[in-house]
Amino acid sequence: MTDLSTVGPPLGLQTTSADMSPEQRCSIGVRNIELLCDLDWRGRLLLGAELSRMKWSGDFTRDDVWRPDEKARGWDEWLKRRDFRLGGEKTMAKESVNALIMWSVLYANFTAVNEQRSERGLLPLPLPTSVSQLRPYASMMRRVDDWQQPELQQAGNDTSIEMAPPFAESQPEVLAAWQAAWENIPPDRRDRKGQARPPTETESSDYLRKTEGLKQLKAREDREIEAAKKDALTVGEKPADPVKQAAAAATSGTKAKAKSAPKQSAEELEAEKRQYQIQQDVQSYRLKLNNLQQSAESLDAFLRNTLAREGSESYLRELRQQDMGIFSVSDDIKKLRDAVVVCQSVYKLITEPYVAPQPISRREVDPSTATIDL
Repeated sequence: MTDLSTVGPPLGLQTTSADMSPEQRCSIGVRNIELLCDLDWRGRLLLGAELSRMKWSGDFTRDDVWRPDEKARGWDEWLKRRDFRLGGEKTMAKESVNALIMWSVLYANFTAVNEQRSERGLLPLPLPTSVSQLRPYASMMRRVDDWQQPELQQAGNDTSIEMAPPFAESQPEVLAAWQAAWENIPPDRRDRKGQARPPTETESSDYLRKTEGLKQLKAREDREIEAAKKDALTVGEKPADPVKQAAAAATSGTKAKAKSAPKQSAEELEAEKRQYQIQQDVQSYRLKLNNLQQSAESLDAFLRNTLAREGSESYLRELRQQDMGIFSVSDDIKKLRDAVVVCQSVYKLITEPYVAPQPISRREVDPSTATIDL
């Protein structure tokens, strides 16, 4: 996380300390937020950090927007009264504020993951470029479990606030979902002006809804099976009394209970689950086939156009000599050869009878001499 104290003087930001009163820290925080609202997207990182500090320190409760007799001082109400505006135009909704705070937490996660990807020769994940792109991931954010709300009994004002704990520093689930959503975008639509573009709010929402489908079906299956077990056998309960049942049925004015939906059998649930899985696999298979074809056609078109423009294959040798880190193409021939090997393996899988690999017993393998045929 960027330290505000290191960028404060150039941007005109002021820093706070524990020696200050809550009222002083709140006043400084409000001025910093108003200043950061006028900066570009990179300034949103600092804006999220300042909003986070104001929220979980409880300093916002000492603002002069509150009347002295107001005891319940909520975060959402404070934002509404302050009416901060991004770029001086658009009022920040609470969802946008939450996304800004998420961004201030996730930036360090993106940096760490992209450093690891660079070490493995992989392209970096695209960073978010707007607040809306992070909204679909809000429910996935981890929160700390050892947080205690700040003491707010200063100045004789017993202020009460209730809020969820702060976000945790590490957010692996969000980064994994972001990467999966980005990789789910067709290759020809992942770039914008030569740069990897992040998934839009709609693309992320659609992908997350798709991946949640099987989870919800499995949860419903578990609930149905558990309910069936309870209906089939009860332990330690008294049997129904026919006399009481008849009396209850004869009671006038009794409203008939709505009939519950018929429960599905385990076989029906399994069949529905399998049908859903088949549909998802067909969609994924088709998408991956399209991605493969589009990637190959895009590479072919790029090479043909480049060679036609330059007039000689010596230009490709010049490209190989450029040292551009993870974007270097010095190993292009090896990568193409590896891709051909993978494609041949895929073709073999879908055109020849499948033979399951034989299980390997640990007792039959000597790790020092074992080899694997590729």
